[in-house]
Amino acid sequence: MLYRILQFFRAALARIHRHEYDLVEQHLASAQAALFRRMPRCDQRHSLDVLYTLQRAGHQDKTLIQAALLHDVGKTRGQLTILHRVAVVLLQRFAPDWLARLAADGEGWKAPFAVHAQHPQIGATRAADAGCSQETIDLIHRHHETHPEDTMLAALQWADRQN
Repeated sequence: MLYRILQFFRAALARIHRHEYDLVEQHLASAQAALFRRMPRCDQRHSLDVLYTLQRAGHQDKTLIQAALLHDVGKTRGQLTILHRVAVVLLQRFAPDWLARLAADGEGWKAPFAVHAQHPQIGATRAADAGCSQETIDLIHRHHETHPEDTMLAALQWADRQN
């Protein structure tokens, strides 16, 4: 739980430096970089940290780097605030069935829970519209699924969990 508390404060205090936006521009085409810039700052920070974790582990594959930067872009669809994110974490831990019901309904005040649940699919669609490769789109779409035989997906998930 301490990890989640620290994660909350990192998200609330997230900062992005100009050179990091330059890094994003190096790895993403302009339409893809525009998707990145539309994400809330906390998601941008998280995505950059996922990228840095992968790079420190020796991963340099363009597909994996693009997926790291855009894997949570689907969260921009709704008003998924930091308070919703806290609620999701708590509900995942203490009441996963209730979270599933909120996400399945997805109407009105429950819409952010549906966005959270569907963000891999939403993000994959947005990545496709922005011209990402099919491999990048697939990684974004599956980044919460379990496919132990897929080493790139496993690397993305590992780096995502670290951040």
